[in-house]
Amino acid sequence: MGEAKEPATLYLSKRKSLGWSREYAAEQLGISDDKLERIENEKQLPNPQDVLIMSDVYQAPELCNYYCSRDCEIGRRYVPEVADSELPGIILKLMASIYEVENVEKLLVKITADDKIDDSEVDDLVLAQYRLEQLSIMIEALQLCVERKIDKGEISKQLYDAAYGALAERI
Repeated sequence: MGEAKEPATLYLSKRKSLGWSREYAAEQLGISDDKLERIENEKQLPNPQDVLIMSDVYQAPELCNYYCSRDCEIGRRYVPEVADSELPGIILKLMASIYEVENVEKLLVKITADDKIDDSEVDDLVLAQYRLEQLSIMIEALQLCVERKIDKGEISKQLYDAAYGALAERI
């Protein structure tokens, strides 16, 4: 017996994980079966609005990162792909990234003290930028994890929004 073929895209994988037929999903998304089939099989790129709707309907916020990091011209340049992880792993990697960033401040001050970046400082600049990018990826992973937990009802959206709003007012 041959190996089972993996779904072509995360869009297809998320629909199948819900146990939904393409017809049912297309109805929930407000698009045609044909359009959904083309998106799932990479024959057509979804537009951003389609991805937002899929993310909400499938309760899969990672679809937005998937689209931005792979399908969007601007996103491919500026949005890193975030691996789907569980909270404990994210926290450990986030803490490791924070630890690594502690030295970045000194590097950046040293590099920019004379208001220019000379050839001898390029390696330090690249290292500082890399460490900051890793921290950014872990922050994004944490945000996606929290959104997934809100979507699944593991975190109250109402309580989360209220706490976030209260924090924003204090800051």
